[in-house]
This record gives sequence, C-alpha cells and structure tokens, in this order.
Amino acid sequence: MSKDVKKIDVAVIGAGFGGIGVGIALRKKGIENFVIFEGGDEVGGSWLTNRYPGCACDVPSHLYSYSFAPNPRWTQAYSSHSEIHQYIMDCAEKFDLYRHIAFKTPVSAANFNAEKGVWEITTKNGERVNARVLIPATGALSLPKFPDIEGRESFKGEQIHAANWDNSINLRGKRVAVIGTGASAVQVVPSIAADVEHLYVFQRTASWVLPKMNRQYSEAEKRTWTRYPITQKLSRYFIYWTMEVAAPALIWFPKLLKLGQLAHRRHLHKAIQDPVLRDKLTPRYQLGCKRALVSDDFYPTFNRSNVTLVTDGIESMDSTGFSVAGGDKIDVDVVIYTTGYETGEPMFPFTIHGKNGTNLTDYWAGQPKAYYGMNVSDYPNMGLIMGPNAGPGHTSVLIYQEAQYKYLANYAKHIIDNDIKSLDIKKAEMDGMFQWAQKRMKNSTWLSGCASWYLNEDGTNSTMWPGFSFEYLWRTRNLNLDAYHQS
Repeated sequence: MSKDVKKIDVAVIGAGFGGIGVGIALRKKGIENFVIFEGGDEVGGSWLTNRYPGCACDVPSHLYSYSFAPNPRWTQAYSSHSEIHQYIMDCAEKFDLYRHIAFKTPVSAANFNAEKGVWEITTKNGERVNARVLIPATGALSLPKFPDIEGRESFKGEQIHAANWDNSINLRGKRVAVIGTGASAVQVVPSIAADVEHLYVFQRTASWVLPKMNRQYSEAEKRTWTRYPITQKLSRYFIYWTMEVAAPALIWFPKLLKLGQLAHRRHLHKAIQDPVLRDKLTPRYQLGCKRALVSDDFYPTFNRSNVTLVTDGIESMDSTGFSVAGGDKIDVDVVIYTTGYETGEPMFPFTIHGKNGTNLTDYWAGQPKAYYGMNVSDYPNMGLIMGPNAGPGHTSVLIYQEAQYKYLANYAKHIIDNDIKSLDIKKAEMDGMFQWAQKRMKNSTWLSGCASWYLNEDGTNSTMWPGFSFEYLWRTRNLNLDAYHQS
C-alpha cells in the first residue's frame, strides 16, 4: 500500500445519477477540490450495469432527468437504459466532471478521524485519501439478490442475474426459466418470449401491474422542445403534478387506491381471457404495499403458447432444472434471476466507521435512520444520497436527489469555508425525524400487511418519505445549523 495520502475537500462515492448530481452542485458552489470514486470504467451507476433485455425506466423521461439539464431528444415517453446512460454521460461531459472522476477505483473503507476531523478513505487499489467531507452516493440497490433454492449450485445450464446481464448468452431456441415477477421481470419476460423455445415464469407473489401507455415521441415534438424549452418544462410540470396526486392515496387515504385497482383490473381482464390464468396473476395484497409496476406487454405475453406461468413453489434444483411442489419436474437450459437486490444491511458496498469507531451497519442495527435521509448522528461531515426515509413511493427519485445535491453542497461548503472539524447531526433530531415518519405513515398502504422490502424486520419503515415531494423540497431548502453539533 502506498504511504502517500491524498488530501481533498470532498469524496463522493459513485458516479451514477447521485454522484454526478452532487458533483454538479459542488462545482456550482465553487468547490473544485473533490473526487468522485467509481468502481466501474464509466459513469452511469445502475444504468451502466443494468443491460438486461427490455431494460427501461418506469418513470416518464421528462421527469427522470435533471430539471437543470432537460433533454429535448428523448425518443419515447419511458426511456431505455441506453438512452438514460447516454444522458448521464452527456451531463458529466457538459458540466466538466470527468476530470474529477477516479474510474476503476472502488472504495473499501471510510473511517472518521475525530482528532483530525477528516474521513480516512481506503480504496481496493491500495490508495489512501483524506477528505473533509464524505458523500456516499452508491444507491441502496446495488448488490444482486439470489433466491435460497436447494441445489442451485448443481444446475449445469447457464444462470444469470438480470442485474449482471451477459450479452454473450444466446437464448434463441432454448428453454428458459425466469425467477420472479417484479420490476425487471415485467421487462425481461416480454422481451425474450418470441426468441425462446419455451419460457417458464416462476411467480411467488403476483404483482400489481398498471398500463404503462408508452409511446414514441414524434420529430415535431422534439423540435418544439428544442426550439421552445418552456414547452418541455410545462410537460415536466404536468407529469410531476399528475404523479404527485398519488401521494395522499398511498399515505393517508388508501381507499382512494381503488381507482388504481380498477385500472389494473381492466388492464388484466383485457389482456387475459383465461379465468384460471387471470386469477393466478391477480395480487392478493393492497395496491402500493409493494412497488407497483407498469407495463403494456407483460400480461399479453402469457397468451403465447410457449409461455407458462408457474405458481407452484420451487422445492429444489438439480443439474437439469427444477422440482416444484406437487411433484412436477421442469427442465431448462437457462435460468434468469429477476429477484432484485439485497436490501438488508450493509446499505453500502464498503465499510463506514463513525467518530466512535462503530460500523454504520452495527450502529443502525436493522433500523436505519438519518436526518432527511442525509445525516447520521455520530458520523460527522458525512451526507448520504437517498438514505433512510427519503425514498419516493409515487414519483421520480431525482426530485428528492436534486434537493439533496443542493443541501449537501451547502453542508460541505459550510465545513470547508469555516474550517469546521465536525458538523454532526444531533441524535435527538435524527431520532425525532424517524419517529415522525413512522407516525405519519401508520395508516399508509406501505404498512398494510404485505411482506415488502420497504420494511425493517421489526415492521418499521426506513425506506419511504411519508409525504409530498414538494414538502421534502421545502423542508430541505436551507441548511438548518441549529440541528447540528459544531466544533
């Protein structure tokens, strides 16, 4: 390991939407001595690594982009992964961030030195860096989750997780199993069904799938947005407020979700005529308790003669396929896991130790808390992007992130300009916010009884923001120094 220690003002971890957004905000505040550490070889985060068939965003393009960097050339209402990845690269270039990014430099540990008031960062390449401020922006969903199936390792065919897609795999003419019917499955299944010999879709719990109503944008629309930017801004506002009105139904008045349930029922009944199949695809929990999905072609795919929905539980795997409840044996050539990500702790792909030497994973003890999803008590000079209770249940994650970029840039600037050794959120402020959030969402659909990754093991919710997004923006518009200990 090198003995040289590089000294910087701010260390940002991750070069996805979050890291690039923070970098832009830091530069706008006149902070230039920062480094964005990225384990990959390009910007993009999950939009760099997720390349599975059909991969796209389930939030409209005009809202799933920075408000300060509109893109008038989106080709469709819901953008594909390649378009979104290109957009992030374009933003990194436009705002001159590439010179701040250390590619192929994954961070292994970050430890706060209370005596010096710096974060001592170690990379897997053996580099050591001291930073006045640490901003992890790796995202909570980064480690693929595999199901615990007896004998999974004995399967002799090809196995792949959607989050680590390998484009060299040829599915044409093969028997393929897709495990899971969540967010990535509703995109993968329709995209590969026509190519495979037979597709088996293993479903444990039916999902709420609403019509996506995607469409291609015309050249006339794109020319209008380019020539008259106000028209695209108005389109963004319309989408924003259309989605914002869903918040009361999710948080305070779940009975209003009957409108969404009706839309789902019509969508399902129109696509599936077989009453037995339709019943299998009908969710048995309240809309919104888990993430609601959007797709125009997922349900119609099950009308194909080469597609089978399997709802019997998987008992085990062997070298050729699956044994399911009831005694049936299903042999396949390829298994695709669309089983999401590990959402338990640790939240970050590197260790973080605070001023008392405590690992953040142990500190949270299965109940993550943070002040507005950004600051954690006893972890001074650190600001999270999309930390606990900052998740959106009804709109674009970038609405919340943009508020965090500005807040954390002000947070970092205050530390740097005033030579502050420690700016630490008061524990009472952090705990009070967590309790406020739990009380606010006690009647929400998120706590209506289903098994959801939104929830902690004790039933509390450390994931969602319990209110309108514009309320989050208003509450975080200024740095509230009274909430912090300074030294």
